[in-house]
Amino acid sequence: MDQKDSPELIQQSRSDQTPFAEQICYSPISMTAVTSAGLGVFCILGFIFPTLAWLAIPGVVLGCVALKSIRHYELSGRKLARRGIQLSLVCGTLAPLWHLAWYEIRFHSEALPGYQRVSFGEIVNDRKNFESRMESLLGQDICFKGFAIYAGQGFHKQQFDLYFTQPRGGFGFQPGHREVVSVQLPRGKSWEWNHQPIAVSGKLVRNPDAKSDPEAPQFLLEQSAVFPALTADHFQGPFSARGGC
Repeated sequence: MDQKDSPELIQQSRSDQTPFAEQICYSPISMTAVTSAGLGVFCILGFIFPTLAWLAIPGVVLGCVALKSIRHYELSGRKLARRGIQLSLVCGTLAPLWHLAWYEIRFHSEALPGYQRVSFGEIVNDRKNFESRMESLLGQDICFKGFAIYAGQGFHKQQFDLYFTQPRGGFGFQPGHREVVSVQLPRGKSWEWNHQPIAVSGKLVRNPDAKSDPEAPQFLLEQSAVFPALTADHFQGPFSARGGC
């Protein structure tokens, strides 16, 4: 038998004549796996934007669906699906914990340790019991949140009035004396006025100026410390003991 007619040479000849595209074993990629990986990447941004951490749920679900489809239909993209599941699980778990911890750090930075947090806005809005509720706090170390009323005479203040919400009238706005509490800093200290919300820690006493001036605030926070109000919570953080700072 001629060497040219040997089965090996015939098979090799047929292989050489097969188009190159047919020799490549190609498996289509699972788009579900791609989507899962993309959601996992977006979950990383959950450390900055808390709502993006919720993408971990569809990221894990789609990753599991992709793995099942890959096995059943012999698709490619197994690594993408696994990475999507891993990123979604890790970031979806750690991002909320990070935000809770960061919230606690900001919450505790608003007030002096041991000062009772009280919602100033809640007391002011309870007009019927305003005075009695304020009197019940006399002599106590408390923390109020609100906005400083600008009364002119420069921006460095040793004493100012605290309003429970954002002043509506801007400069020159003067709320009623029952809607504010006077804040007095220790001697020799001052606070630079700004329009941002603040948290004030001090001892609540009756304002001595109210005896001679009926329009003056009735109550005063003396020996006060002023901090930026970094949270919207007037009372407690997620893990803090009720009533404390």
